[in-house]
Amino acid sequence: MDNIPSVQANMFKKPVVIHQGHMQWLFDHEGKRYLDLFAGIVTVSVGHCHPKVSAALHEQIDTLWHTTSIYKHPKVYEYVEQLTAKFPGDLKVVYLVNSGSEANDLATLLARAYTGNHDIVSLQGSYHGYSSALMGLTATQSYRYPIPVPTGFYHAMLPDPLRGLWGGCRDSYSQVPGACSCPGDCVTADRYIHQLKELLEHSVPKGRLAAFFAESIQGVNGAVQFPKGYLKKAKELVKRYGGLYVADEVQTGFGRTGDAFWGFQNHEVMPDIVTMAKGIGNGFPLAAVVTTKEIADAHKKASYFNTFGGNALAATVGKAVLDVIEEENIQENSKIVGKYFIDQLMQLQKIHPAIGDVRGKGLMLGVELVSPGTKDPLSPEAFSNVMEDAKDMGVLFGCGGRYANVLRIKPPMCINKKDFTSKVVKCEPTKEPIVEYGKTSKFEGYQITLDNTILFPAGGGQPHDRGWLNDIEVLQVLRKGEEALHFTDKPLEVGAVVSQKINWQRRFDHMQQHSGQHLLSAILENEHNLPTTSWWLGADESYVELDRASVDGDILRATEDRCNELIRAAVPVTVKFLKANDPNLDKAHTRGLPEDCMDTIRIICIKDVDENMCCGTHVSNLSQLQMIKFLGAEQGKKGKTNLRFLVGDRVIKTFQAMLDREKALTGLLKNEPMKHEELVQKLQKNLKVTNKNLQNVLSDLAQYEVDKIKSAEPKPKFVFMFKKEATPDFNRVICKALENEGMFIFCASEDPDKPKEGQIMMQGPEEHCYILGPQITQMLNGKGAFKNGKFQGKAGDLTNINKCKKIIDDYFNCL
Repeated sequence: MDNIPSVQANMFKKPVVIHQGHMQWLFDHEGKRYLDLFAGIVTVSVGHCHPKVSAALHEQIDTLWHTTSIYKHPKVYEYVEQLTAKFPGDLKVVYLVNSGSEANDLATLLARAYTGNHDIVSLQGSYHGYSSALMGLTATQSYRYPIPVPTGFYHAMLPDPLRGLWGGCRDSYSQVPGACSCPGDCVTADRYIHQLKELLEHSVPKGRLAAFFAESIQGVNGAVQFPKGYLKKAKELVKRYGGLYVADEVQTGFGRTGDAFWGFQNHEVMPDIVTMAKGIGNGFPLAAVVTTKEIADAHKKASYFNTFGGNALAATVGKAVLDVIEEENIQENSKIVGKYFIDQLMQLQKIHPAIGDVRGKGLMLGVELVSPGTKDPLSPEAFSNVMEDAKDMGVLFGCGGRYANVLRIKPPMCINKKDFTSKVVKCEPTKEPIVEYGKTSKFEGYQITLDNTILFPAGGGQPHDRGWLNDIEVLQVLRKGEEALHFTDKPLEVGAVVSQKINWQRRFDHMQQHSGQHLLSAILENEHNLPTTSWWLGADESYVELDRASVDGDILRATEDRCNELIRAAVPVTVKFLKANDPNLDKAHTRGLPEDCMDTIRIICIKDVDENMCCGTHVSNLSQLQMIKFLGAEQGKKGKTNLRFLVGDRVIKTFQAMLDREKALTGLLKNEPMKHEELVQKLQKNLKVTNKNLQNVLSDLAQYEVDKIKSAEPKPKFVFMFKKEATPDFNRVICKALENEGMFIFCASEDPDKPKEGQIMMQGPEEHCYILGPQITQMLNGKGAFKNGKFQGKAGDLTNINKCKKIIDDYFNCL
């Protein structure tokens, strides 16, 4: 838009338009949900639209909005008293302002007013604000304009364990590969302190330093931590040169680092001034400067007021945020979830050489991406693709670092480990069968109930997910009431915390087929008046059942073309949630929902095409379907038609299988693919002639065997004939020709496709059949019955054929 400054560039190639937020989740204008791992640039501390904070704001907004600092208001006093209780020592005086830049600007004024000195030092890579006055304090090139900056700002060497001259070890679960592991302060801290001392002795008048500014963990620079002991020694040095230590807690404050409420506490150092913003108001414009009474009194050399700082609304929100942090144990949550994040990221680092560094504390984390095997930053294009792909998959990271190659992971601190793990609630033995695409197989194992799950249970026409709980495979997920039962062949201990992993390839396939079915049914009904009466999402192909005996081919072609047109147009697919009594439900179709899904109802919306109630999983854009291909229409039940179809990856796999078959046929037929059909027709014709000739030969052979038996002297009492190459027709000719000879006849042949199985025939006088028949059929696992002295049936096991001959021999020898 021309009304928005062009300098405010989009982070993504396709911008995200945020419409709504709840706790750690954001929703765009099309209803797609995103896991927010950046918290509005590390600003949303206790969660988007946290109910308690929102309620407090709503209550205050109906009473009083604004007074300015020249009037008194009880909420301001309640808040600053609660805030200063979180600080150690004499840090008890609070200035309420509106932003981090304003807070740091005021801190520079206080330091200069108190010390009477002018020069201020910050660290390379720091970000302390973006005002013209603070441009000199911020030491990040991308935020520096080619214009003169105020005098008196200097930048010390950044003590960076990854890219610093001497490396170092830091206060984190994760260290730079090959870093030292000092038990106390890091040995490299002294070397970086020496560089700070060199700066002070060469650039600042002796004893005339006003302040040293430092973030407890650098935020914009990509969560850079300093070697252990650096900040403590830096303060000692700064004091000797007459300066104050200002701790910039704009990003690290309010429990974000987990181990401490304030980031400076992790460094065992006491600042003279502390600045804070962002998380202080959970997104509401609020910031603060906290200092000692002695330093604040130096501010009285001139007048001061703040129009909006400390207004009733801001103080109310700030107090509610502190209440939530305390009541919901947010700091401890940051510690637990942060450690989980780091552990998992370190595992990924072992697998992916593009992860050069994992660093941070609590929920103040950074992942630096590099060219594999080097420290060279990942190219901007490659990093942009990572960010874009993550966004498309519903995860929002921040971007930071000197080379803009660091994934900044700083989510709302309400984010719970439950979002990544689950607790086992029940584990019971079961013999309930596994049902896989309609096929039932016996099962004996365990059914496990979790306190939450990412695995979709069978329902709404969609097959169940498969996946893993830790390393135990989940073979089936079924919905029983409000519970999802996970079927495994190994038990899990009740109360155990497990990591879940989904078979994503299977899930995405189901999503493609299910969303494809919604699209197909909508087009058939809306544009061709062909409603879907039922559907089936199978393992290899799917179908929709249409309430018509036949469907015109032109309609099928038009429907397929229309579906693929919408897929190419990348039409969004969104979800709406409605209650059962919502009048808007009348606008949505339903093709059936389980009873336990009728409280909060999900409406799957294909923009301008379809709104349909559904409890299954779906793609977020039709482009993810890739394409739809019809396999044909066939007669269904009760005068209906089944339209068979494939969606997405299945189309590609099917065409690949067809190509492989074509290649194989080309090799067998020794001909080009275009002539396969012609050649196969010739082969079929030749095969018919061959089969006819073969039948004539077999008839002649059978007649030869009959003539030989009839001419034998003496006449045999029985005939036993087992020829593997014989056919049932051959045996029938034998039996038919000898049926009036008064002898017992046994003929058998082997099934060429099923070795050890085949056909058996018996006939003869009833007294022989009555005795021999049951014995032979039992021994050969035969199926069939004697009728009028004849038996024709199947033999399930011909391995005992020689034993049958002996039984017949023994029987007639005894007569």
